[in-house]
Amino acid sequence: MKQLQFIKMALSIAFAMTLIITAPLYTLAQTSGFSISPIVRRGEPSPDRGHFFNCDDCEGRINGAHAFNNKGEMGLAADTEGKCYDALFFFSPDGSSVLADSCSETPFGKLGYGWVNVNEQRQAVFLGLPLVNDRFVATLFLYTSGQLRKLVAEGDLTPAGGIFKGCGFSEPSINDKGEVAFGACADKDLIGENDGVYIYSEGQIRKVAIYGDPSPIGGFLALNFIPAITPILNNNSEVLFHGGVIIEPNIPEKYGLFLATKDGVKKIIVDGDPLTDGNIVFPRSLGIGDLNDKSEVVFTVKVQGKADTGIYLNANGRISKIMAQGDVTPIGGTFATLEDPDLIERFLFIRPRINANSAVAFQAKVIDGSSKQGIFLASPKAMLKVVAVGDTIPTGETIREIDTFALNDNSEVAFFAYGRKGHELPLGVFKATPVTPAIKKLKLKRKSGVLELRVIGNSFITNDTTIEINGVALEAMSYPEEAREDGGTTRQLNSRDARLEQLLTPGQTVQVKVFNSLTNRRSDEKAFTRQ
Repeated sequence: MKQLQFIKMALSIAFAMTLIITAPLYTLAQTSGFSISPIVRRGEPSPDRGHFFNCDDCEGRINGAHAFNNKGEMGLAADTEGKCYDALFFFSPDGSSVLADSCSETPFGKLGYGWVNVNEQRQAVFLGLPLVNDRFVATLFLYTSGQLRKLVAEGDLTPAGGIFKGCGFSEPSINDKGEVAFGACADKDLIGENDGVYIYSEGQIRKVAIYGDPSPIGGFLALNFIPAITPILNNNSEVLFHGGVIIEPNIPEKYGLFLATKDGVKKIIVDGDPLTDGNIVFPRSLGIGDLNDKSEVVFTVKVQGKADTGIYLNANGRISKIMAQGDVTPIGGTFATLEDPDLIERFLFIRPRINANSAVAFQAKVIDGSSKQGIFLASPKAMLKVVAVGDTIPTGETIREIDTFALNDNSEVAFFAYGRKGHELPLGVFKATPVTPAIKKLKLKRKSGVLELRVIGNSFITNDTTIEINGVALEAMSYPEEAREDGGTTRQLNSRDARLEQLLTPGQTVQVKVFNSLTNRRSDEKAFTRQ
């Protein structure tokens, strides 16, 4: 790709008028517990009168932690054969439109661009770089109903005094109220004095946390960092952010993840904290995380102990492991380290995602599995392959590389795929949708004097799916080894719940369903009568 390297910010784009392209239909392809369908494929017409990814060095990127919403809409940076070569696009099931391109004039001049995120109100926020006096000026823009509006730019006053200056802005995060959170460097009397995290809301910018604010673990926050780590904003206006803490002079600075709430800043995790699997957060580890509306935080950190890296969930102050380097995967083999040598910063990991259903999506490499790399959906008790290298897309082409991805609250995952390694031959952007479980047969057995209900069917999730009788969820669930499938699914569920004698009265017909809590999918009911 010639220009779409958003980390380097070496791009030029501009605002363009919206042009809708009708999305073609394709037959779905299925992999594991998900069905795969295209959002946009190589060669499809683009709104800039070109074709997506239809050039030798074309690329694309889902340029945001929350770039994919529950309506299936998403923000995407992509190369085309159009007049401007590359652009930011807004995709929906109805088609696509241009947010900004690389050669058109705007009221703000010609722009460079970076990250883009969307909310449920069809708004998109992105990092832009207007060219002013031969100098790129970092600026955050909001796109609403075809209109582009500047939110904040380098040189603007901060709410704590001084001006935004020095290192631009982080990836912006937007909630459904149209509020935008961002990290920024600022300049007042001392370098770093007002560096921190801010929120734009209803035309005003307010401070979330800045350098020198009291820390919830003592000392003060040391937020004098180049803001490469995205603050994450939820619909309760809470903000997750990374920061340092200085407890006392001459004592090494700690790093951690913190949550700004209406009741103040709370600790999520800091260096040296013990984890539930026997590991300890590695000193000065640069954790990276995501946040949902339940105030649950999923994060990736470097650890010391049994593993070198892992992903963990903080739910109501309780830490649970999602995965760690060396753990067995649902496609066989074990997870490799989450440290990525291709990333600019050594301790910068691929961010996990968490949705409203508490499901966590992450991308990882695998050692000695049926695939070398994949995206997985997980909870502390279960894990399911979403898509992996070697899977096929609806056209029959094989995925050779999986790039960026995003998760929505429907447990759908959007991902960018290539047909060759090394970002060559882009296949396009695809959506992985959880398959709804289905019951085929029900059997009732008595083993050692105890009733056992067996459910046979498709797309059950090992260690996750439960059986429901007339809406009552059964306990004492088991998932027979012989029925388990590659990817984390199983064909059979068993329950020896002590309540079966009362729930299954002889001669009475009941309705049985199964529920996949990880994907929030429930089967159709199936009638059963105990003889």
